[in-house]
Amino acid sequence: MFVAETLNEWKNERGVKISAGLVVIQDNKMLLVHPTNSPWWGTYSIPKGGVDKGEDILEAAIRETLEETGVKIKRKHISTSDNGHIDYTDNKGKVYKRVYYFVAYPMKPIEKENFKPQLNEVDWVGLLSRNEAKKRIFGRFKPLLKFLK
Repeated sequence: MFVAETLNEWKNERGVKISAGLVVIQDNKMLLVHPTNSPWWGTYSIPKGGVDKGEDILEAAIRETLEETGVKIKRKHISTSDNGHIDYTDNKGKVYKRVYYFVAYPMKPIEKENFKPQLNEVDWVGLLSRNEAKKRIFGRFKPLLKFLK
C-alpha cells in the first residue's frame, strides 16, 4: 500500500492532490454523501478525503468514511481486488486530483441511525440503489455504479 510520503512525492512531482475513499455496498445499494451547499443533483460522491502524513491510502479511506458518515468499516470487509482510482482533469486533460477507492461489503447492516454527517463537509449520508444513485452521483463517479446490479 502506498503511504502518504510516497504519494506526496508523486503529488509534488506532478502537482496532483491525493484523496482516498470507500465504495460501501450493502443490499445492492451504495453509501453516498452529499457535499454541503451543493446542488441536489449530480454532486453526490463516495465518502473520501485527503491522506495524512504517514497514513496509507486504505487507512485514509477508512478514516474519511468514518469522519464524513459516522460509519466504521473494518478492513476485513474491504475487497482486496475491487479497487482503483478516479482522476479529476482540467480542460486540457491534465490530472489535478486523484481519488483512490476501495470497495467494502460490510457484514453487519448499516443502520440509518448510525449516519452522522460531518456537516461542514457533507449534509446528507445514505444508501442509494443504482437507479437513485445514477440521478444524483457526480459524473466522475458514475463508473463506480458497476458495483451495483
